[in-house]
Amino acid sequence: MSSFGEELKRERELRQISLREISEATKINLRYLEALEQNDFRHLPGGVFNKGFVRAYSEYIGVDPEAMVNAYLLEGRAQDEQDEQKRVPVPRHASPVVVVADPLPAGKKARLVVLLALVLTVALVAGGLLWYWLARRGHEGPVSSMRAGAVERTKG
Repeated sequence: MSSFGEELKRERELRQISLREISEATKINLRYLEALEQNDFRHLPGGVFNKGFVRAYSEYIGVDPEAMVNAYLLEGRAQDEQDEQKRVPVPRHASPVVVVADPLPAGKKARLVVLLALVLTVALVAGGLLWYWLARRGHEGPVSSMRAGAVERTKG
């Protein structure tokens, strides 16, 4: 018994139609058509798109689209069952392994540290320049005004 993809390819080749011709007529990416013929459903976008691809492909080559959609769905279920059987069950006593992804890769962390250091440096330099400028204009800073108030209190 041939698979869904083999049947689709056989019907296409009997009619001497190229995949490129189907791709151009249906506007379906050539990779998706190849994936259908190879039963490689992992490379398809999924959901209703896949059924639409199968329908359009089948209609173009002159095969019953609903029969091919049903064959596609059966093949997909069979693949899912095979994948399920290949999975190794986790023993109940085993604790799950939790992998925590680092939210920032090392390169981004380094750039963030450099950026923060640069911002801090600019803020300190700007503060120093402001303090110097105010001192040159003769403004009293908060410390000198406090001292002046203390001197006046002692005189009085």
